[in-house]
Amino acid sequence: MNTTKTKKDLNKAQTGKNKESKSSQLDWLEFALKVLIKKGPESLKIIPLCELKGVTKGSFYHHFNNRNAFIDALMTHWYEKMTLDFIKQANTEDSPLERLNKLDQVIAGQNIEAEMHIRSWALKEPSISGHLEKIDQQRQGYLAQCYAELGLPKEEAEDIALMAYANFLGMQQIHPRPSIETVLRVTAMASQAFLPMPKDN
Repeated sequence: MNTTKTKKDLNKAQTGKNKESKSSQLDWLEFALKVLIKKGPESLKIIPLCELKGVTKGSFYHHFNNRNAFIDALMTHWYEKMTLDFIKQANTEDSPLERLNKLDQVIAGQNIEAEMHIRSWALKEPSISGHLEKIDQQRQGYLAQCYAELGLPKEEAEDIALMAYANFLGMQQIHPRPSIETVLRVTAMASQAFLPMPKDN
């Protein structure tokens, strides 16, 4: 009886440690995104990052085997937060047009400033490019799917998705940077010009 109880206690304690570890890793990743926005990618090296967080390198290595593992975890976290979660929220709507509008609302309600910093970082950190390729393909694929459901041929839907996505990214490079509301409004105007007109009943 005592042995069984001890095993349960150990399992419970281990579960608690796992949850704490994941939570602490999430704290690291959220902190890293804030540092990226404020100080740039150079501060995401192990020593500068630990100094900014006020911890030792041992704390970093407790959560990440090395810097490459850290970068992979950071990009996976950003992908889940800024792509998968956005799509999940958009998919709560029924029609493709409603999903596109919902996607705009979700984006407008989030701080997406890390986007341009990550793309700039990719120019110096080749491992980032592979993550961005997957992210860009999925985002464009989702837009193309919505446009196709609105009645556009597959190839045309993909072309409009590419145009809309490139417009969305490109407008964020303008100085002074337009508000995210302006970026989304102009992007929608450009893409909607190519959408099929609704038929009168």
